[in-house]
Amino acid sequence: MKIILSPAKKMIVDTDNLAPVELPVYIDKIAEVLNWMKSKSKEDLKAIWKCNDKIAEQNFNRLENMDLYNRLTPAVLAYEGIAHFNIWHHLCLKSSSLSICKII
Repeated sequence: MKIILSPAKKMIVDTDNLAPVELPVYIDKIAEVLNWMKSKSKEDLKAIWKCNDKIAEQNFNRLENMDLYNRLTPAVLAYEGIAHFNIWHHLCLKSSSLSICKII
């Protein structure tokens, strides 16, 4: 099964509540993509992303400061939006053993 979830507009950096258990399986490929993106200008990335100036600036700054190995936020916690909230709400109803349920 594949699930397609529309991206949320707001990213959250939360390095305190739930530490990642491991790095992504394809961390080497992710590092390659990150290095490629860092080699591009802000205008190049804006054209690739097809976004406005504000979003291009925000994400360009994120790329410059991104560290794939330290101060990580698990992807499932990194976005704020109704779909993401509902996913966690559903998981918390199914399992009270999830420590993150106490946070939301």
